[in-house]
Amino acid sequence: MADSFPDMSRFMTFSSSYIKSANGECFSPYQTLTANTMFVASMENTNFRFLLHANFPFLSVGVNIKKKMITDYLSSHMETNPKTVSEVFFDTRELVTKPLEKLANSILNCNMSSPAAEIFLEAKAKEWLSITLDAYFNKETEKSISVPDEKAIVNVANYISDHYALDIPQELLEKIAMMSGTKLKNLFKQKYQMSITEYAQRKRMNIAETLLSTTKLEIRDVAKSVGYTSHSRFTTLFKKYKGIYPREVKKLGDMDSAAHTCQNDLGKCCHCSSNQ
Repeated sequence: MADSFPDMSRFMTFSSSYIKSANGECFSPYQTLTANTMFVASMENTNFRFLLHANFPFLSVGVNIKKKMITDYLSSHMETNPKTVSEVFFDTRELVTKPLEKLANSILNCNMSSPAAEIFLEAKAKEWLSITLDAYFNKETEKSISVPDEKAIVNVANYISDHYALDIPQELLEKIAMMSGTKLKNLFKQKYQMSITEYAQRKRMNIAETLLSTTKLEIRDVAKSVGYTSHSRFTTLFKKYKGIYPREVKKLGDMDSAAHTCQNDLGKCCHCSSNQ
């Protein structure tokens, strides 16, 4: 658990990052730190707290932005500015995840040298901000979901979260939402920026990631516990959503256990004793 963060307000106001690999949470406000998600940090918040799982690789690519740059841009392109600049970033996290994935990879794989690198990275940073602002503008003009329909969609999402390991029939979800299949699919994707199937798969992979890194369960047992009888199917989906294979997560968990044993009982650890 990390509960201190250096003061970066002199250098930036907001940080927007695409996470390629991580396992943890941020609590101010709550954000899941996992692969293929966006993480937004506001330097106006001085009470950062993070829970990061030990030995799990953390890799993210992002840009740091100053407030004046955004407010100047918004004032010249919008009749009414958002209540806070934070809305631009926090309200578009799900909307920009997929478009920024390709951009993040191009930044990470940049092997140019100065001065070409500076020009390339500045252009990519502006493109990053452009994608975020475009998503915010489109969101503002998009037809909103009615309050009753939104409550119904949230009920469906909550049911999936509570029964993630089951193959839930589409007809049951339609009955829960009290709407047609087409309307349910469209509104669900509008709210969560992903299909019902992807929402369920992501939920399963998040649970599996925690089980692999914090328990001694075998990979096949973890796969079954989150609803997969096919080991290969589970492995394929885990790699897709987490950017790492289950066996690699398991290996990291085993390393953590070995390190814990070394620290608590040096006399029983052959590796430590042989190096003394």
